[in-house]
Amino acid sequence: MDSLTHALVAAALAYAAGLPHLLPFFVLGAVIIDADVLFSLFSRNTPSLYLFIHGGIAHSLTGAVVMSALAYAGIVLATIAGLIPPALSFGVGPAGVAAVLTGAFLHLAMDLPASPGIPLLAPHSDKKYALFVLPGPSFLLMALSLSFLIWMALGVVTFAGGMAAYMAIFCAFLLVRAIAFCLSRPELRDVMLVLPQPDPRRWLALYDRGEAWEVKEYRMGKGSGASMVWQKYRGTTAAEIAPYLALPELKRLRYHSYLLTVENENGALVFSDPLRVYGRIFYPPHYKQVRLNIP
Repeated sequence: MDSLTHALVAAALAYAAGLPHLLPFFVLGAVIIDADVLFSLFSRNTPSLYLFIHGGIAHSLTGAVVMSALAYAGIVLATIAGLIPPALSFGVGPAGVAAVLTGAFLHLAMDLPASPGIPLLAPHSDKKYALFVLPGPSFLLMALSLSFLIWMALGVVTFAGGMAAYMAIFCAFLLVRAIAFCLSRPELRDVMLVLPQPDPRRWLALYDRGEAWEVKEYRMGKGSGASMVWQKYRGTTAAEIAPYLALPELKRLRYHSYLLTVENENGALVFSDPLRVYGRIFYPPHYKQVRLNIP
């Protein structure tokens, strides 16, 4: 989910819990995780740092703790520098630390339903975890959050009324997606992976057919439509490419990918995620293909 949605949900929950004095701390924790968009400034040219990217190591349990500590350290430094009144920072005591950490874990919980998932156990494992209920990111939620923020800023709605209405619509949105998710599962039992689309009635069903990947578009109530098939290996074999899979460039590609195909093109091995290369899925937008020149 986008940072604005994370912030508004955290603010609404802090307000509903009767903790308005801790609201800034909840919000800070909820948005600090997305500061990892800055990580790519130093990691983009170093493939071995592939977890230091948006949706990477900061979106793990360990990362949430570290990012929360850094955020609170920033509050302390800003207070010492006189940028924040001590009463607004040190006055809340340990509750402020707990609020920042709660906001960070709330961020992870909100990202878990969306594809492509988050590496909860990083740095110990780069495996992504997701419920695949929501597409990532959801432009509808982003538009909803922005609209409510503007309305509250302009005084069209009060903060209390705006937060109540926002959470009601937000929860209704999640409920619709969850119902669609549950209703689709009986017809999609044998798939390897099911990717949600912006339309809650549509899904991409991924199948492992041995030597090939098959992708079908499923529409609720109408079943599967036309399929796309990509051969896993063309001009090469699984045994031949195995030594290359440990390369940082390929670890990064696999981390961002849903599927992986390999083709030998005039002595070069081209590793690709066909779903993203051919525009069937747009997110993550980077690292779709790697070309290796082999001896």
